Amino acid sequence: MKVHNTLYMKMAVNRVDSSGPDGRVLWVAAIVGGVLLAAQTALADSSALTLRWVLTVLVTGGSALALWRSAPRTAAEGPEPVVLVLAALAGFAIWPVAWWLMDLTNHALLEAGSLPAAQSLIDLPDTFFGARLHDASYELQILFAVVLAPLVQAWLVWGGVEPALGRAVGRWRAAWIAGAVGGALMSLGAVQNIVPGLPWGLASLGGYLLVGWVAALAVYLTGSAWAGFAAHAAFVYTSFALRDDLAREMAGKAYLDVAWLTLLVLGVFGAAMLLQVIRFRVPRPAEPPRAGLRRLWMPLAVVLIALGVMAALDVRARRDEASNDERVAVGVTDDAGARPSAPAVRVPPAQG
Repeated sequence: MKVHNTLYMKMAVNRVDSSGPDGRVLWVAAIVGGVLLAAQTALADSSALTLRWVLTVLVTGGSALALWRSAPRTAAEGPEPVVLVLAALAGFAIWPVAWWLMDLTNHALLEAGSLPAAQSLIDLPDTFFGARLHDASYELQILFAVVLAPLVQAWLVWGGVEPALGRAVGRWRAAWIAGAVGGALMSLGAVQNIVPGLPWGLASLGGYLLVGWVAALAVYLTGSAWAGFAAHAAFVYTSFALRDDLAREMAGKAYLDVAWLTLLVLGVFGAAMLLQVIRFRVPRPAEPPRAGLRRLWMPLAVVLIALGVMAALDVRARRDEASNDERVAVGVTDDAGARPSAPAVRVPPAQG
C-alpha cells in the first residue's frame, strides 16, 4: 500500500495542470481559432481585405508573443538551409493532394448547395484606415498569406503547441495532434469570400489538415518551427502560383481518373521521401521529460466546437444560396409565363 501511494504521488508530481505554461499554450491556440473564425465571418462581406489579414496576423502573432514573453526562453539553433528547402518541397509535393481533397469535399457538400459567389479582388476598394490599397491588394495578400500568416502560426503552433504536447504525450503523438490543430487554425482563420484567395470553410478543412500534418512531421524530425513554416508557406505560394494551371489541366476529369490518381500517388510519395531525407540528414531531437497534461481534452474540445460552428455556418450559407437560386428560378418562370415565349432559334437582325 505504501509503495502504491508513493508511485501515485510521483505520478501526480509529474502531471502538469492545464493552467500551467503548457496548458496555457493549448488554451491560447484554441481561443485564437475561435476569435479568427468570428472575425473572418463578421468581415466576410466587407471590402477591407487588408484589415482581415492584419487581424489574423495580430491575433495569432500577439498571442504567440505573449506566450513567448511569459515562458522561459532557451537558445535553439535553426536547421540548415538545405533542410528548410526539403521541408518546403514537401509542402509543394502535398499541394495537389490537398487541393484534390478540398475539391472532393466541396463536391460532397454540393448536396447542401453551393457557396455564394465570392467577391472579386479586382472590385474591392480595400480601404484601410482611410488609405485605398486597391492597386496593391494582390501583392499585400501574397505578403500576408505566404509570409506573415504562416510565420506567426509557426511561432504559435509549431513553436508552442507542438513542444507543449510533446512534453505531455510524447513527440510522435504530439506531431499528429499539433498538425490537426494547425490545420484547424488554417481553416478557422482563412479570409472568406475573396477571389482569388485561399480556400475557406468546411471544404478547406481536409486539405489544411493534410498540410498541417506534413508541417508538423517536418518539425518533429528537425525540432525547429522553421521547418513547419517552410512547408506551410510553400503550399500557400504554390496555391497562388499554380492553382489555375492545375484547374485547367484537371478540368472535367473524375476524382478517380488515372491522371488524378497518378498525381496523388506522386504527391504522397514525394512528400514521404522528402521527409525521409530530412529524417536521415538531421539527428532526431531527444524526447523531453514526459509530464502528462491534465484535462488535455478541454482546449482540444474548444477547437472542435469552433470547427462545428464553422461547419454550421458553411452549410447554412449553402442552403441560403440554394433557396435564393430557387426563388430566382421561380421568379424567372413566372415572369416568362406572363410574356410571349422567346423563339427557340435566335433570329439575327436584318442587314441594312
